[in-house]
Amino acid sequence: MTAGDRRVVFWDFDGTLAVREGMWTAAVVDALRTVDAGATVDPELVRPHLRSGFPWHESDVVASPPLTADAWAARLAPVFVRALRAQGVPEDVASAASVRVLDEYYRIEPWRVVDGAMDALLQTSDAGYDNVILSNHGPGLPTLVDDLGLSPLISLTITSAAVGIEKPNRLLFAHALRVSDAGDDTWMVGDNPIADVEGAERAGIRALLADAIYPDSRGLTVLQAAHHIVTTPL
Repeated sequence: MTAGDRRVVFWDFDGTLAVREGMWTAAVVDALRTVDAGATVDPELVRPHLRSGFPWHESDVVASPPLTADAWAARLAPVFVRALRAQGVPEDVASAASVRVLDEYYRIEPWRVVDGAMDALLQTSDAGYDNVILSNHGPGLPTLVDDLGLSPLISLTITSAAVGIEKPNRLLFAHALRVSDAGDDTWMVGDNPIADVEGAERAGIRALLADAIYPDSRGLTVLQAAHHIVTTPL
């Protein structure tokens, strides 16, 4: 499957290792309030407008070369403006808020590490695996990983924004295998059955669904996933 010789576990980030309260919807609302403290919009009416327009909504599109951090942010600004304008927010206010959304999204306070995630990373690390984060994310992910205290257990953080390719595109998994020097004993753990599980399996990587943080979970906790990995022979 691969030319490398490292034992690697690829971990998704959002919904797998960490969660942000309200996700992108909350970040848009928070950004609006930094511009107009008295503004009121219903997050549930904002949410549908964020179901398209992000790079991972078009995973078959490859950005070559990858966008710079500023260009990545500029690409998303119209998405945020559209979501706010649909709620009656004036154009100038929506535009001013749109450039603050990424700062709000990556602000540390709304984030928390998923219960059991640190122990799961420690378990796989102690078993000789390199823990690598592989996530559809923005340029701010590596700093967020540091801020959450995960870095001591993470060998490498791969954010799709820096590569220009999104899961489940097989090219992103190929890139991850190459830069991590992964060998045959490699796994993917994530909360998305398509982007994480199906995408990894199509690339020849064993995969586990770890979506236990959701009420309608069909998969494992991250600790259960780690235990499965370290007790399953190649």
